[in-house]
Amino acid sequence: MDIIIAISRKLEAEFGDGYKKYIDQVPQNFETPSFFIQFLSLEHVQQIGKRWKVTPLFNVQYFPFKGASESANMSLKIQQALKDIELLNGSIMLARGTNSEVVDGIGHNFMRFDFFLQEVEQKIFMESLQHYVNNERWGTVGEE
Repeated sequence: MDIIIAISRKLEAEFGDGYKKYIDQVPQNFETPSFFIQFLSLEHVQQIGKRWKVTPLFNVQYFPFKGASESANMSLKIQQALKDIELLNGSIMLARGTNSEVVDGIGHNFMRFDFFLQEVEQKIFMESLQHYVNNERWGTVGEE
């Protein structure tokens, strides 16, 4: 997902490459300090005019090197770093509804990034057109 890549790139830009980043799962022998970018949920809300507001929720977990106090100190830094992210196409997305908590020494940083989708009707103008020259089939336009 483009948003996960943007989060990962922003974390590296803000905190450097000394932090390992995990996306799909945290391996058994993972390194600390590290980040785990976790997609949690996706909400679709229909808007006027065949538009949809899409809101994915992410949990950027921070696994500290030294303990829970380090996770608590990093929470605000993570929220500030991810207040806006840049997608691969150059679009900027703003984080909304960010909050953090430390559970069992791991920092959990929840954030939403809203975007809109527009439904587009597919129009089929003509399936194929056959050409005849002197009553012999010459070719078909629309077929490959």
